[in-house]
Amino acid sequence: GLGAAVDYLNAVGMDRVAAHEHALTERALAGLAEIDGVHLVGPPASTDRGGAVAFVVDGVHAHDAGQVLDSLGIAIRVGHHCAWPLHRRFGIAATVRATFALYNLPSEVDALIDGVHRARRFFGVG
Repeated sequence: GLGAAVDYLNAVGMDRVAAHEHALTERALAGLAEIDGVHLVGPPASTDRGGAVAFVVDGVHAHDAGQVLDSLGIAIRVGHHCAWPLHRRFGIAATVRATFALYNLPSEVDALIDGVHRARRFFGVG
């Protein structure tokens, strides 16, 4: 149970876990920032955030982008993420959020970026 999970993480080393998550987050931030019409929400540098990357896509509601990504087997979350007042404050209907952890691979970050391109094309904005 929980004890085994703690033992596993201690064996891997939390510095290694953090470095892995940081590298994946940096890869996602860089790749998403290169897509026209994609706007990152939150700090632009991976050093100022955890493994979560939230973004919006011009002309595509977050729920629609999420549906396309889901059809491609990409697990993300869409909505307010328990931050509705913040979304309202910035006039954002909803965001797409990907979160990276120890078990994720760079190829999965690349699949997310490709999936966002596909969603933009599907909805005729890319």
